[in-house]
Amino acid sequence: MKKINPAGGQMGRWADGQVYTVRYIIFLLLIGSLLPGLCFAQAGQTGMAFLKIGVGTRAAGMGNAATAIVDDASALFWNPARITAIKGFDATFIHTSWFQDVSHEFIGIVAGNGVSAVGFGFTIMSVDGIERRTNTPSQQPLATFNAYDVVLSGSYARRITETVSAGITLKGLSEKILFDTASGVAFDLGVAYQGLNQGLILAGTIRNIGPQMSFIREKFDLPREVRVGTGYKPPIDLFQDRVLISADISKYKGEPIRLNMGSEYTYQQRFSIMIGYQTRQDQSGFTTGFRAQFHPYRIDYAFVPFSAGLGNTHRFAIGIRW
Repeated sequence: MKKINPAGGQMGRWADGQVYTVRYIIFLLLIGSLLPGLCFAQAGQTGMAFLKIGVGTRAAGMGNAATAIVDDASALFWNPARITAIKGFDATFIHTSWFQDVSHEFIGIVAGNGVSAVGFGFTIMSVDGIERRTNTPSQQPLATFNAYDVVLSGSYARRITETVSAGITLKGLSEKILFDTASGVAFDLGVAYQGLNQGLILAGTIRNIGPQMSFIREKFDLPREVRVGTGYKPPIDLFQDRVLISADISKYKGEPIRLNMGSEYTYQQRFSIMIGYQTRQDQSGFTTGFRAQFHPYRIDYAFVPFSAGLGNTHRFAIGIRW
């Protein structure tokens, strides 16, 4: 009987004929960023695919078209250059409810003065109580175990000119499934430009740059991504309402180009409604979200359906800026 190496996508053998529950399979699907990362690939497949899972409810509600428009602590994931949009302090906590009790959490904090900014982030995806069983039916499992993926990150960004910002993120990576672990380092680069028009932002990132890693004696590359995006605020000012439109194009190594589009309507700087669309094998379709802001606090929710027949996900966030 064969299994999928969750880090790289290669095949190996089940240990001692043991089998695992549906919860474990779901966890593999998620750390493989669902379907694309779980194909029985040839050697050289990228691993640490959980790095593809986006952070942020506002971004999710806008179809993950966030490279240019993200302006809170979730920019630590999407584009470090955009943390220069933060003046003062911004902190956010994001919870994603996946399938079979798999959870994805993000905590980020940024301090900026409008010229430069620093930030720190922590991401963990985990599942507890996975049962280990043999091929022989029994009422009780042999044991239970936990699995997790962790990212610790630090970012720095600065305005190079009045219109151009650049940033870098350094990341420590760790993955553990049963007795097997993988760890490594990576970094992201980002740039943002706002000057052609005050309502127009252009941005680009290269994410997950780093050396090869290994998991269960198999070496693999990180899922390097090149992404460009734009955001535009039309000159509409009706009772302080605001409209925002965004679009991203991204490319992961060995995968097709992805398109993300989103829009946001904000009523009197208090309530926002987001809608988005994304094209990828497992998540093609519309997304939606909602934000309520009562300075200095904000509360976000996003709904993201999956086209792989696995169901839907719900994302919640709370944030504060002071």
